[in-house]
Formats: sequence, C-alpha cells, structure tokens
Amino acid sequence: MPAIGSVHKSIIGVGDATQETSSLTVYNQAVTALTIGSFLTGLGTLETATEGIILGTHRKTQWIGDDTIITNSWPSNPAAQRESKLLVDYWDNTTEKMFQLTVPTIDFSKLVFVPLGGDAVLFSGAAASTEIKAWVTAFESFGRSPDDATHNVTVKAMRYVGRNT
Repeated sequence: MPAIGSVHKSIIGVGDATQETSSLTVYNQAVTALTIGSFLTGLGTLETATEGIILGTHRKTQWIGDDTIITNSWPSNPAAQRESKLLVDYWDNTTEKMFQLTVPTIDFSKLVFVPLGGDAVLFSGAAASTEIKAWVTAFESFGRSPDDATHNVTVKAMRYVGRNT
C-alpha cells in the first residue's frame, strides 16, 4: 500500500478498433518548476516509445496538472484491441517490491518471444525488438515506484496477455 501523501502519475490513454479505451499508468517524480522540462521530455519519450509498440491510437495523455486530448480519431486496424496487452512486471530498485502495468493494443509484430517461454517476451539483448528495447529504456528513465516517487524502477519481465480491463 502506498504511503500517505502525494502520488505522481502519468496516464497514456489508448483507443482500440472497437472504439473502446484502455490506459497505461506510470508513476513518476513530482513535477516542480525545476523539473518540468525534464519531466515533459521524459514523458514525451515514453509516449513516442509506447506509440512504437502498439496498434491502437494514442488518444490522450494525462498527468496531475494537465489533461491533454491528443485526438478524437480511432484506429482503423481491426487488430487494435484493448484486450491485447503487454503485461510488464517491474520492481522498485530500492525495496525490490514488484509491480505490474499493462500496455493496451500491443502490436504483436513488435514482440519477440522467449524460445520455449510461452507468452514471455524478450525485452533486452540483441534478439529483442528495437521498439520494445526503446520502450523499456523510456519507461525505466521516466517511471518511478508507486510507493515512493524517489525510487527508480527496473523492468523484470514482459509477456503477451489478453485482458478485458
């Protein structure tokens, strides 16, 4: 359970081909006058990296103090379904507590699966896709622990899942 106090998070809203939405929520550092520039750069990098691994339409970005509608259009690719997700396991680098997030409407063509690993996805090394490695780099640079915004995070596992959330 997160500590009492402020929680800082950013939300990337994604639309699928059936005009349903899902979102990716990432906890991040507090935004101040001194950090706004690096915060916006990091968020932009994560948005671009996310767009590189999904089939859906990046429709909205939200963070405390800002709620930006990106577009009112829906994706035309019928494979862009919010139930088709990338499940990301990551941990707080300080406490090693595990957390999860999902990336909706994942582009299946961007995934390289672990040999004999079922739905497990390669996210590092030469065999992993460039787009997935870029997403991991952006997430680990920008993301923070849901429990403490001063703690960095590290991706530990990824897998393809079907979820109706």
